[in-house]
Amino acid sequence: MNSDQMHGHLREMKGWALENWGRVTHDPWLKIAGRRERLLGRLEASLAESRRLAESSFPRRNANN
Repeated sequence: MNSDQMHGHLREMKGWALENWGRVTHDPWLKIAGRRERLLGRLEASLAESRRLAESSFPRRNANN
């Protein structure tokens, strides 16, 4: 797991916490903000995973080749 994936998972956890805090406090805007953060975190982690797979499929060439 690379740092971009970790950042995405942490952002998703932050969103989960915000959403649940919004439920506890009955704040619909906080729940919406939490869902947004969860979605962005998932997208960020997914993008990092796709980038990792693409880079491993196509190794970089040396400048001398």
